[in-house]
Amino acid sequence: MSAMAGQLRAEFVLVLRDKGVVTFALFFPVLTIAFFGYLNRGGSVGDVSYASFLIAGGVGMVVSSAAFENLGVALARQRDDGILKRLGGTPLRAGTLVGAKALTAAAIILVQALVMIAMNVILFGARITGSPGWGLASLVLGTLAFAALGLALAGLSRNTDVASAAARALSLPMQFLCGTLFPLDSMPPVLRQIGEVLPLTYFVNAFRGAILLGQGPADQPGDWLILIGCLMAGLLVAVKTFRWEE
Repeated sequence: MSAMAGQLRAEFVLVLRDKGVVTFALFFPVLTIAFFGYLNRGGSVGDVSYASFLIAGGVGMVVSSAAFENLGVALARQRDDGILKRLGGTPLRAGTLVGAKALTAAAIILVQALVMIAMNVILFGARITGSPGWGLASLVLGTLAFAALGLALAGLSRNTDVASAAARALSLPMQFLCGTLFPLDSMPPVLRQIGEVLPLTYFVNAFRGAILLGQGPADQPGDWLILIGCLMAGLLVAVKTFRWEE
């Protein structure tokens, strides 16, 4: 536990020293909500205002982008730059490093998500009419699952260029095909089928069901089980494929 705590502190210091990451975490959620919320102000999706509907979608976009394009690519870059090789000369274990990076990324994503939710409520009158408790639980599970998937992506990628290309190929479709900006069932059948195989769909469903309808694992067992499966599979692949150098 002491090794994990020490590595967590180190990872947070590295993040806070990176002004680009801090700026992204603070301002990207605000800009995203302001843009889409303004375009669809006064609109609705069924019986729910569009601003309320957008909460889960906006958070989902942040989760997938941060996990794949930031965490996964950053780990691959550290390996290419020799940073991981130097860490490999210390008593630090691969599992400890992977776990610390996953928890740090999850914490950053949670901050982004909370900022996004707050701005949506303040700017456009979005309402959380469901269960804040289940909402937080699904948010934590989703961020951990996607952080693990991002680390797995880095392990499976040969170098930074491959990781970057794979991250874009995965995250870009998820930004639009997983019920983020409009309901999944309103899309053409082919796009809907693609969305149904992407993991972000199940996070958005679980989180939206929790914050708008008060639904938990008993109400959406499939969504929650898929997220748990993604978390376990992601961590397993991340640890198995982790290497200190290219």
